[in-house]
Amino acid sequence: MRVVVCFFLILTAIPLTVAGEITLQEAERYGESIRARWPKEPPIDESVLLRQGVRRLEGKHSTIYTDLASSPSVDELPLVFYQMMPQLCEYFELDPQKYDSWKVEVFLVGDIEKFDKSGALDQVPQLRNGYALRNRIWLREQPSEYYRRHLLIHEGVHSFMGNVFGRWGPPWYREGTAELLGTHQWKDKKLTLGHLPQNADEVPNWRRILIVRNDFAKAAGRQTEDVFNLAPEDYDENAAYAWSWAFAAFCEHHPRYRQTFRHLARYLSRSDTKLSEQFVNLLDKADAQRLEDDWIDFVTNIDFGYDFERTRIDDFSSGKPLPKDGGTVSVRADRGWQNSGFRLEKGQTYEFAAEGRFQLGRTPKIWWSEPNGITVRYHRGVPIGVLLATLLPDPGESTEKVVGIGFATPQIVGTGGTWTVECSGTLFFRINDFPSELDDNEGTVTVQIR
Repeated sequence: MRVVVCFFLILTAIPLTVAGEITLQEAERYGESIRARWPKEPPIDESVLLRQGVRRLEGKHSTIYTDLASSPSVDELPLVFYQMMPQLCEYFELDPQKYDSWKVEVFLVGDIEKFDKSGALDQVPQLRNGYALRNRIWLREQPSEYYRRHLLIHEGVHSFMGNVFGRWGPPWYREGTAELLGTHQWKDKKLTLGHLPQNADEVPNWRRILIVRNDFAKAAGRQTEDVFNLAPEDYDENAAYAWSWAFAAFCEHHPRYRQTFRHLARYLSRSDTKLSEQFVNLLDKADAQRLEDDWIDFVTNIDFGYDFERTRIDDFSSGKPLPKDGGTVSVRADRGWQNSGFRLEKGQTYEFAAEGRFQLGRTPKIWWSEPNGITVRYHRGVPIGVLLATLLPDPGESTEKVVGIGFATPQIVGTGGTWTVECSGTLFFRINDFPSELDDNEGTVTVQIR
């Protein structure tokens, strides 16, 4: 199924030439200046809609017109939209009182002819799935209750950002942000935006993680620059939405990048800097340098319930030369990649010997493993529990896709063996396991390197 989200509003950017950070107040003033120049929405003849069998659902922040039959999942949509608002304000650090009166008209379409006759679709070039323009949103019916809500929130984010900030930014950002916040949990009539799905059953018809994993498996993965360069026409396919969501989710859930990504909306008013460049420039220098490595590690292992805390790489410091008599490293089973503290030299052959018994799970009983792993389960084609190694290349070293170079192409170590490395760099280790299942791991592996 394709998801195409479109919106068109030609604006003249007000360039801000003052260097440095932009305050939220400056960004809001820019949005106000844009709103003052917007033409009024053409009126909709509600009586024609009602005669066509279209119902009106009223909420504080939305009036929803729909021809869908009454059901709990349809009739509660104004409540969903209402609960979305304070969370959007919290995300962008806005005063909710200032936007308390903001409201949109939503047209949720089952039979398109019923809406076409009323003129309700006159502003829409082509309604495939979702469309947001100023204070109106149009939605086609979706194959699941979840995805209907997802699309409503997605378009609601577009509409809200346009009203607050006056612009939406480049495709990777506007669609990534809408996808991030639209990926939600609705449980006991309580909405949570920006939810990281724990399994596919939570998000019927939402295939973002599966698309990214499949692309990666087909060697069609994307670096950050590839995501930044996504063009509007790329969003005719779901892959662009998937990769935009992945980058936004990565930034939101990773403590090194969360605040900077959230503050990007303030820079939509700038016309003199690409937003991707602004993002990198706002990062701490060390964080900017490790952004690509963190991103590659994430998309390499992306999964439902991804544990950002345990997979986070805390130490990117350059390793020291291996002593002549070798060195010893302790590798935790409940973490992702871990810096060994040692640097290996290109062309040299190293010998590894690993030992230790560690826990990989507790259900239905404790799963014990040693560095060669357990062959009853596999992650990325390798048994869980296998000891892996990789080199993070020195600056200027080749980063070609060679086994053992970079987080995407690890070297299998197991209980030991020899390895002639093809570039110089810092040595990292990890125990192979699903990134959603590290919380019940315990124990360590001791590795001797000579």
